[in-house]
Formats: sequence, C-alpha cells, structure tokens
Amino acid sequence: MVPLILIGAAVLGACLVFGYSSFVVGFVLMAAGALGLITFMATPGMVRRPGEREVVIDERHYIGDHDDHRHYR
Repeated sequence: MVPLILIGAAVLGACLVFGYSSFVVGFVLMAAGALGLITFMATPGMVRRPGEREVVIDERHYIGDHDDHRHYR
C-alpha cells in the first residue's frame, strides 16, 4: 500500500511542477516502474536455502617437522 501512495505522490508532484498532461503522468509512472524494478532486482532474497547459514572455518593440519621457529631464532 505504501509504494502505491509514494507513486501517487510522485505523479501528483510531477503534475504540479510540470503541468498535467498524459506525457508527464506516463513518464513518471515509467520512471517509478524502472526504479522499482532496479530496487527489486538489487534486493537479496529473504528465503535462505539449507546450508547458507553455516560458515566454513578453514582448518589446517600440518604433518611433519615444519617448526620453522627453531631455525630463525
């Protein structure tokens, strides 16, 4: 409901500034639609799939005598 009120306010404001004509109404509605489409496409989805909430922690295991701290003291 709120986006419709905002689009109506944008159309009304444009008509007050530029004068009422079908070109102004159509252009503002087209611009609002393009802006809404861009905003919708940039919004990440709210439904997360299984496995997207976990974080992979890198775990390294070193095998052998690789303690370099003894050599560089």
